[in-house]
Amino acid sequence: MPYEAINKRCYEKKRTVLEYALTALQIAEVMIFIKYKEYIADRQVLDIGCGAGRTTLPLAKLSKHYIGMDFSLDMIALCKEKFANTTFLHHDVRNMKIFEDDTFDFVLFSYNGLDSMGNNNRLKTLKEIHRILKKDGVFVFSSHNRNYRLENSFPRMSFAPCPYVQAKLFAKYFSSVINFLKNKRREQFNETYAIINDKAHSYALLTYYINKNNQLLQNKDIGLETVEMYDIFGNTLHPGDSDNHSAWIYYVTKKT
Repeated sequence: MPYEAINKRCYEKKRTVLEYALTALQIAEVMIFIKYKEYIADRQVLDIGCGAGRTTLPLAKLSKHYIGMDFSLDMIALCKEKFANTTFLHHDVRNMKIFEDDTFDFVLFSYNGLDSMGNNNRLKTLKEIHRILKKDGVFVFSSHNRNYRLENSFPRMSFAPCPYVQAKLFAKYFSSVINFLKNKRREQFNETYAIINDKAHSYALLTYYINKNNQLLQNKDIGLETVEMYDIFGNTLHPGDSDNHSAWIYYVTKKT
């Protein structure tokens, strides 16, 4: 099974949907929403990979022209239940012909959703986002950092005093080892990026990793000017800064 299909299957599991429903905004996201509010308030906003609605509330509260989009039908179904009178689409981000050129003022692809696909589909997606983004419009996304010191690890057993909790931890460990052994052989490494079986969702995913300098080049090739970068704690990053402490990096770009 292609690894993109493996990732899609994981995101469509009910357990994953419920987990994302309980996930809060991250520090860098809050800072970006505040700083770039003028591109969101009463503007055309597209929230790609909206998941279970983690980013819907702040964005839809600012703009009545908000559209949420995800490739998981269960995620979209949950969003429609939670947010009445809000537009949600179950759609493939690689081909967004439903939108005309230069449609959106602000596009978000949050929570490393871009990393669920391979390099060819990633570039195809970035080109589509560039197409539908207005001139000087803002595109924000996060991506896993290949320089992260803990990017690759073997499953570890955790322990708890409660027998019930310990049984659940053992089951999770066993599942993680099975997934790790199954997905490890699908990893890819080259000079520009890597596809890594990290610990997310008990090692059920194969995730795209790239360092910030290569991502800057990727953005430039697409026609996106990188305005700012942030680590997971909301600190501003520059191209030469050390970043091995940050599991992923937030990129704020503008269409050039």
